[in-house]
Amino acid sequence: MSGKNKPISSVRIYSQNVGRSYALVDTILESKKLDFEIIFLQEPLWNHIRKAPSTTNPEGDDVIGAPIHPEWLCMVRPTKPNDPRPRTLTYVHRRLLRMRPILRQEWVNHRDIQILGLFNQGNYIHLLNIYSDSSSSAINFLSTNFINIPNVIYMGGDFNCRSPEWDPSATYVPMSAITLTELADSLNLTRSSPTSLSPTHFSSIESHDDSVIDLIFCANNSTSHIIDVNSRLPSDHAPLIMDLPIRPDYINYKKRVLPKDSDEETAFISQVSEHLAALDCSDIRSTSCLDDISNSISRIFHESWNTNSKTVWITNRSKEWWNPHCSETLLTYRRTKDRKDWRAFRAATRAAKRSFFDARIHEIASTNKRPWDLMDWVKQ
Repeated sequence: MSGKNKPISSVRIYSQNVGRSYALVDTILESKKLDFEIIFLQEPLWNHIRKAPSTTNPEGDDVIGAPIHPEWLCMVRPTKPNDPRPRTLTYVHRRLLRMRPILRQEWVNHRDIQILGLFNQGNYIHLLNIYSDSSSSAINFLSTNFINIPNVIYMGGDFNCRSPEWDPSATYVPMSAITLTELADSLNLTRSSPTSLSPTHFSSIESHDDSVIDLIFCANNSTSHIIDVNSRLPSDHAPLIMDLPIRPDYINYKKRVLPKDSDEETAFISQVSEHLAALDCSDIRSTSCLDDISNSISRIFHESWNTNSKTVWITNRSKEWWNPHCSETLLTYRRTKDRKDWRAFRAATRAAKRSFFDARIHEIASTNKRPWDLMDWVKQ
């Protein structure tokens, strides 16, 4: 396979709040063109950048926007003259053009939120560039507007949100931090840990502490990022750098399932049986009648499946033994943070594992009598 057509297994991402500095953006575009595929910027410059030839104005028309560079595709929310300026901006290197980069404005049309789609091995994966102001506008927008974004593998930017969970100097947990954590969890993302602890925002006000408000959440919890303090230049925010795996085994996919031996499975079987029994198949005299019966059977199964199945995320961390009781106890612990509830959650997972593996052993030992089927399972 030629290098040009070889599947891309990872992308290198550079994310920074540039504080509306044209010179900084210009420097980033030129200096990072060989080392990065995606640049996510927060608070970019957005003003007059040049004159364009005009048929009505001899001096030319003003071109309002962000810096451009021949090697980077500038992706930004279109604006009208009186619209507020965008506060997020994405550059995709032309090396990624074969991944068909697209901004998903049909899902979110917001100046503080960008959803970048990349076509990867048959599916679009999605990366979110976020700027959330001191009022937590972007965090609140995403948490209050249910937006079904499939295959999200990255969410990063300037969240303007402190918490002892990621900022050692923070003294309390604000509601915005709780909302952000719940938002990431709903997208099945885990907060990335930096390779070394450091503030990401350096305050110019002497009485204000430096803080950690620039964050990355991603689909794989083992992917860390770098806080590149030495490269912040005139900005008061340090850039975040990440090598993000985009192989299929790192990506979360959604599917509908019907858990085995569950109440939902029983309801599905009952509903299908009831509707099939009520189906009149006594007078099939033509091809059209047979087609009608076939379509009715298909509709029965389809509607019963959609009624009783549920949507789950399939990730590289998914466990076959996980059951609803595990989910309930985990949610309780996340809500209370009580050690007693943590012990209850651990007990629930141990019981679920024991039940699952006992059933697996019994099935192999008594049903198919193929003990060697245990080998792959034991090795996991």
